[in-house]
Amino acid sequence: MDGAEKSAARDSHKPTGLSRLLGERPRWSHYLGSTAMFLLVLQIMTGFLLLLYYQPNSRDAHDSVRVIMMDIPMGWIIRSLHHRCSHLLILTVIVHALDVLLAKTFRRKRSPTYYTGVLLLFCVLFMGFTGYLLPWDTLSVVATAVGTGLPNEIPLVGPLITEFFRGGSAIGAQTLPRFFALHISVIPMTVGLALGFHIFFIRSHGMRRPIGPQGKPVPLYPDYILRQGVVCLWVFAILLTAAILLPAELRPEGDPMAPAPEGIRPEWYFLAAFEAIKLGGNLTFLTPIGVTAELLSLILLGGAIGVFVLMPVLDRKGRGGVWKLVVRVTAVTFVVLTLYAMFRSAPEVESVTDVASRASDLRVRTLGFLVPFWLSVVALTWILFSQIRLHDRITASGLSTPLGKA
Repeated sequence: MDGAEKSAARDSHKPTGLSRLLGERPRWSHYLGSTAMFLLVLQIMTGFLLLLYYQPNSRDAHDSVRVIMMDIPMGWIIRSLHHRCSHLLILTVIVHALDVLLAKTFRRKRSPTYYTGVLLLFCVLFMGFTGYLLPWDTLSVVATAVGTGLPNEIPLVGPLITEFFRGGSAIGAQTLPRFFALHISVIPMTVGLALGFHIFFIRSHGMRRPIGPQGKPVPLYPDYILRQGVVCLWVFAILLTAAILLPAELRPEGDPMAPAPEGIRPEWYFLAAFEAIKLGGNLTFLTPIGVTAELLSLILLGGAIGVFVLMPVLDRKGRGGVWKLVVRVTAVTFVVLTLYAMFRSAPEVESVTDVASRASDLRVRTLGFLVPFWLSVVALTWILFSQIRLHDRITASGLSTPLGKA
């Protein structure tokens, strides 16, 4: 039992309301890892459906996405769900990593779990980066050119890294198949391997679970599974509603030779790093010795990533107040830089008119589906809550059932 569970077990008050249903402290943080896995499975399912119609070459990629949005039945919902789910997956994994750092669950025997989790975080971010180019629209082509050009400042290996991702000296027809291969094969295989080890280490070394009515962690099955089911149900309901009300956009087809639009920027999860590198352009005091401002920015950013990866070695014992402060300051800086970059400017590129019009028409036709859908969600939630109450009563009474054993 780790520190969070011990402190929660000392509380003598009986859980009430939502705390009784979803568990005691730290409440929502217990469900982040499983929610991320649910979102990953949803990404795989929607990605497979998109793969049936997507054409991974620069000549047909944009048109194939256009066909998915306009002609394929439910295609616009599947693509929008895939798009929204990717953002929520990245956000969930980032918040999960922050929670792990603050709770210090990476110490001692749990460091292998932490390292596989870090690998999963990097894979999810890289999956978002490679997937961003696949529609082959104006913003994705230019943003990918900027992103793949950043390693070019690194001496010796930098140009090789840039050329490896681009397939040449510049973004072109050869780049898209590389990103597609990474997105659907290399990264998913790495995620599957890392996730397998991650789950193995969690089962071997234990996991944090919500505190039940007797002040002890609830059994994994069925108590925790039922609680997680409520969370996943509502996450899916909110995602599907967002996919219908806010369909994914499709901008004009990209041209690697065209000038970059005003306000070009990467996706939100890279905005903080992008803004930090831009601000680092003023660090020219090492230029006389050959260290450019861009290279110095990359070195500082790489150092921060190195500290994050090596946290189990750096923060091994004690209260770790200094490292907690470092984590909090880094998190606040990430949020501030991201919001600053988001509100300072936005790319001035309009969506493809006929695709946007078609999506708007389909959205209006689908709105009537949301009422029975949400009624079903509420009914299923009530059923799950009833089961949670039942098993809490069984646990509180000291009885046991075959389902209650974990």
